[in-house]
Amino acid sequence: MSNNVDYRILDTSKVASFHKKLTVLAALGPFTDAFNEFGASVSLIAVSVLFHLSPVMLGIVTGGYWAGVAGGAIVGGLASDKIGRKKLFVYDTIGMAIFALLSAASFDGISFFIFRFFLGAFIGIDYAAAVPLVSEYAPSDKRGRLLSMEKVFFMLGTIATVGIGLGLTTLVGVYTAWRIDFIIAAIPPLILLALRRKMPESLRWAVDKGDKGKIQQILDSLKNCGLAPEIDLNAMTPKASSIANNLKTFFSKTYIRQVVYIFWIGTAYALTVNLVSVYSSKVLTDLGATSTESLLGTLSIDILGTFGVIVTVFAADKVGRKNLGTLGFGLGAIPMAVLYAAYIYHMLSIPLVIAMFSLFFFINVGFVGTLQYVPAAEVFPTGLRGLSVGWEKLFEFGLALPMLALYGLLGVANSLLLDTILSVIGAVVFFILALETKQMTLEEIQDKYVGEGLTYAMGTPKDDIISRNLRDNSDTNSDDFDDSNK
Repeated sequence: MSNNVDYRILDTSKVASFHKKLTVLAALGPFTDAFNEFGASVSLIAVSVLFHLSPVMLGIVTGGYWAGVAGGAIVGGLASDKIGRKKLFVYDTIGMAIFALLSAASFDGISFFIFRFFLGAFIGIDYAAAVPLVSEYAPSDKRGRLLSMEKVFFMLGTIATVGIGLGLTTLVGVYTAWRIDFIIAAIPPLILLALRRKMPESLRWAVDKGDKGKIQQILDSLKNCGLAPEIDLNAMTPKASSIANNLKTFFSKTYIRQVVYIFWIGTAYALTVNLVSVYSSKVLTDLGATSTESLLGTLSIDILGTFGVIVTVFAADKVGRKNLGTLGFGLGAIPMAVLYAAYIYHMLSIPLVIAMFSLFFFINVGFVGTLQYVPAAEVFPTGLRGLSVGWEKLFEFGLALPMLALYGLLGVANSLLLDTILSVIGAVVFFILALETKQMTLEEIQDKYVGEGLTYAMGTPKDDIISRNLRDNSDTNSDDFDDSNK
C-alpha cells in the first residue's frame, strides 16, 4: 500500500485541548478498573466471611476479575486492530456498567467470580482500544507523559474506592459497604458512553487499513483543532487483514524481542505487585488492625503509590523507559527484604508494614506500574498495537490469579521473601530486554528496532524520506523540530 502521509503535524505538536480530552476520557477506563479492582480489596474482609471462603479459595474467587481482564485484553486487542479503536472505546463501557452492578448483587463465591470475570473482560477490552488510541495521537516528545496519565487515574481510582469503602464501612458496616462500592463503580462507564462518542477514530489505524471514507471523516474532525496532516486520498488502497495473519506476524522473527520484552513487563509486574495491591488490608487485619485501621493503612499505601506515579509522569520522557523499569524492580526489593527480616526476628508491626508497603508502592507501582501503559503502545506497528497492549495485559492480569493463590499457600513470610527475589530478577531481565523509545515517533521506533518504519508510514523509500526531511528542515530553519523540543 502506498501512503503519502506525513505525521509530523501530530508528532511535533504541542499538547492541545484535543490531547487532554482524549487522554482523560481514555484514563477514566483505568480509573474504573481500579475502582473495581480495589473494590475487591475492600470486599476481601466481607466476602471471606459471607461466602465462607478459605484463603486459597478467596484468592481464586477474587482473582476471577484479573483473569477476565487478561482474556478481554487479548480479544479486545485483536478486535482493536481489526475493526478499529473507537467502536470498542465507546461501547465496552456498557459491559463495564452492567457487570459492576451484578458484582454488587453477588450471592455466593461462584456468582462473585463469574460477575467479576466478565466485568474484568470488558475492562480488558477497553485497555486494548484506549491505550493505542492515545499513543497514536500523542506528540512524540510527550507520549510517555500522556500514556502515564492512565496510571495516574488508575491510582486515583484506588484512592477513591478505598476512601469511599472506608466511609461506607463506618456508616453501614463492612458487610454492606463493598456492595455499595461496586454500585458506585457503574457510574463512570455510563458517563464515558456519552462522552467518548465525540472522539475520532485513530488516523494511523484508518491509514493503515486504507479506509478513505474513515480517513476523510477523521481529517474533518482533526481540522477543527489544527491537527490534520496532508493526506493524498487517491494514493490510498484498502489493506486486507485477518486475525490469523496478525497473530502470525506478531509472533514472527521480526518482532521476537518486542514480544519477549512486553511479556516480561506484564509478567514481572504481576509477580511482584499483587501481595501489596490486594493483600495489604488482609495482612494488616491479621496483625490485629481493625477493619477501619486496615482500610486507613491501605489508603496510605495507595496515596504513596500515586506520588510515585506522578514522578514517573514527568520522568518518562526524560529519564526513559529502560532506566525507570530497572530502578522500579530493583529498588522495590528493599522494602520487601526489610519486612521479611522483621518477620523472622519477630519485629513485624502494623506501622512498619504500612511504611514499607507504602515505599514499595511508591517505587514499584510508580516506576514499573506506569510502564504497563507505555512500551506496549509503542514498540509494535499500528496494525499490531492493540494486540501488543492485550499481550501485556494477558500476563499483568492473568498471572495475578495464580499469584493470589500462591500467596495464600505460602503465608506472609515466604511471600515477602518471594517478592524480594522476584524484584531483583525482574530488574536484571528488564534491563537486558528493554527497548528505549523516549521522544521517538512511532515510525522512528519501527525504523530503529525493525527497519522500514518510515517506509511503513509514508510509502516512500527511507533514504528519500530522510533526505527530504533534511531539506525541509533546512528550508524552515528547523522550526518543526524546535517546536517539538519546547
